[in-house]
Amino acid sequence: MTHTRRTFIRTSATAGAALFAEALGAREPKHAPPPPAEPPRQTEDVIFLTPTDPAYAAARQAYNAGILLRPNSIALCATEAGVQKALQRARAEKWPVAVKSGGHSFEGFSLNDDGLVVGVSPMRDLHLDAHSGLLTAGAGCRLRDVNLFLLPQGRFLPAGSCATVGLAGLTLGGGYGMFARKFGLTCDHLRSFRMVDGTGAIHDSADDPDLLWAARGGGNGHFGIVTQLTLQTRPVPKAFSSWRFRAYHLDEIRATALLDAWFKVTAALPDDAFSAWIMNGSQVTILLTTVGSREEKGVVAARRQLTALTNKASAAPPVPLAKSIPWYYGGPGPEFFKNTSAGYYRGMDDIRSALPGIFFEVLTKPGLVFQINTMGGAIGKEGADGAYPHRAYSYLGEAQAYWDSPFRASNLRAAIGRIRDHIAQAGITGHYANYPDLAFQDWPTAYYGRENYQRLQTLKKRYDPEDRIRHPQSVRLPS
Repeated sequence: MTHTRRTFIRTSATAGAALFAEALGAREPKHAPPPPAEPPRQTEDVIFLTPTDPAYAAARQAYNAGILLRPNSIALCATEAGVQKALQRARAEKWPVAVKSGGHSFEGFSLNDDGLVVGVSPMRDLHLDAHSGLLTAGAGCRLRDVNLFLLPQGRFLPAGSCATVGLAGLTLGGGYGMFARKFGLTCDHLRSFRMVDGTGAIHDSADDPDLLWAARGGGNGHFGIVTQLTLQTRPVPKAFSSWRFRAYHLDEIRATALLDAWFKVTAALPDDAFSAWIMNGSQVTILLTTVGSREEKGVVAARRQLTALTNKASAAPPVPLAKSIPWYYGGPGPEFFKNTSAGYYRGMDDIRSALPGIFFEVLTKPGLVFQINTMGGAIGKEGADGAYPHRAYSYLGEAQAYWDSPFRASNLRAAIGRIRDHIAQAGITGHYANYPDLAFQDWPTAYYGRENYQRLQTLKKRYDPEDRIRHPQSVRLPS
């Protein structure tokens, strides 16, 4: 693997690849770069930027460098009243509205062409109730903001890993990571939120339980703009431990056998533990982590089996969470990439028939990555009152591609498309809403399930009857 490919994988903006930056070779640098300087606090409720304004380009920038959508105006909103004013402007101009916080939407759903983007990034206030552990966060908070605020106070929020991903979008789509098997999804920790709907009216989820149900995995940018979230935090785990196992020079047969064995090993993992299987060219990296005891029986058994199955094993000593989380932050972006859900599985049998085609692409197309992450645990036990529909599945796959030149984009995108076709032909239909793909067939059912989607459509009609807030895969008004 070339240095360039290592760089693109290690510094990827995507939630999955950032999560496993350490697994692919990155470690906390001896002199970690400081967080980006915060912009001056905005005193106006809203500032409207047009393409001629010097600040427009930075406000428009998406994490995916290939997203080139160009809105007529970007409204940087510092308050709820600012969001209302932005929507009034959009209604007067008859503009569609997109919502942008971290700008991490893989398909650019946080931008649009010739419309208005409501940017909530200035809304980054944080407050922790020390008695209850409830975190109140502005919709513009990034994951790094939350970690830097909570961890010194002995609290944390189970979430993803990419430092600059927006908390609101992550939560509304579900939100999983290395801690989800132990504690549940980020959306399971959502207790209430405030929202400005498509007509400009303000709502509190306490007044409509259906709103809270929708916000727990029902996606973002559909019928309202979230301005504030209240989430239940957890005590910081005592320590974080991780191991890395690598297998080299694999072909299709050996990769299939290794994956089959990995499924069997991870089926017995305790809920404290997490694992990911990452194939990049002919190399597979397996990540194993735990926030429980390193000597827990299931963890020890997994380590022994994975060591026997692979060519190289390495371990990191147990460290505090505040030290380990930055290992997985990824790069600051933007990056050229394509990342898409590769479906939910119960086990090897669900994906087996697709593997020859998937492995052929990864083995022959430099820049492709195929990854499977463990789900299950608390994910299947928590949050039955939310719109996230995939709790019965124990694994989530993702297909990723990275390139350093736009000239390589078309070939890698085509390879991702063929992987998508192999997965569909295997009968896999469920996908993660935070890993969207414009080419998914019947995306409403894939992301939300048929009954959940119909319920979301009812809310769309109630809170955004003009379909003002929309993107290519936003909830449609019922016909």
